[in-house]
Amino acid sequence: MHRDKTLIVALAGTPADAGLMRYTAMVARQHGIGKVGFVHVLASSAAAGDQERVRAELKAQAAPHADGLPASAHVSYDVLSGPLTDQLLAFVAEKKADILLVGHRREIPGRRALARRLAMKAPCSVWVAPDGAPAEVRRILVPIDFSEHSADALRTAVALAKLGGGAQCVPIHIRFNEAVSTYEGYDQVLRGEEEAEYRRFIAGVDCRGVEMTPLFEEGANVSQTIRRAAERVGADLIVMATRGRSRSSAILLGSVTEELIIETHVPLLAVKHFGARLGVLEALLDKRFLLKGDIHTG
Repeated sequence: MHRDKTLIVALAGTPADAGLMRYTAMVARQHGIGKVGFVHVLASSAAAGDQERVRAELKAQAAPHADGLPASAHVSYDVLSGPLTDQLLAFVAEKKADILLVGHRREIPGRRALARRLAMKAPCSVWVAPDGAPAEVRRILVPIDFSEHSADALRTAVALAKLGGGAQCVPIHIRFNEAVSTYEGYDQVLRGEEEAEYRRFIAGVDCRGVEMTPLFEEGANVSQTIRRAAERVGADLIVMATRGRSRSSAILLGSVTEELIIETHVPLLAVKHFGARLGVLEALLDKRFLLKGDIHTG
């Protein structure tokens, strides 16, 4: 990340916003954010006067946390009205945001669903911060499948670790053994193959001196295995790639990322890649996709 990066923070207009603002200050301070935009969306029926009143309230609420923001950061406050998801998506596109930060209320399923929809459709990476998450990043868990997309997620985690003062990165690879029967030592053979593949994978990633502590896990339910590992190692952040195995699927999140966004108690950054910054219709019509001849709509 660089100092010209733009962070948009979606506020709910509830007391939980105070925790999200504290978390915002940490992200902006430690991770190289140059512009911070707080935004709240009112119902479509809200009057212009309501928008100005709420904007003033947002600024007053943010004031106690302003000291935590970088002195050089440009801070703005906006109040919109209309359909919540549509307004937020249009706003981050207009502002050319690099990251959308959204709260995650565990006791309110609607807020979890909102985080999932935004992560699926936003033209930028989405950082989900569960209510009460500590405002620090010391250990970053990065699920990898040895693809270029997971390498990109790991590079993002490395950049965050460097900017945040040297957090540890924990790449985790999860395998599911589908064999009905095995022989003695079979698990050791698989582990050896995994470790060899990891060495080839990590050789293509500039770790920039960041400590790497890889984990190799076996589990039939990938999202649950990641959640358990995050709790076990004390991860403060999960950084995941969005799935992009085909040109059209780059628009969508993989099912594992979706499940984690809904269920996680640990902050999660869903990293978008080429193709994910486009809308579905734009992506399907874009000549860069059409020339490849590998569009899949199923």
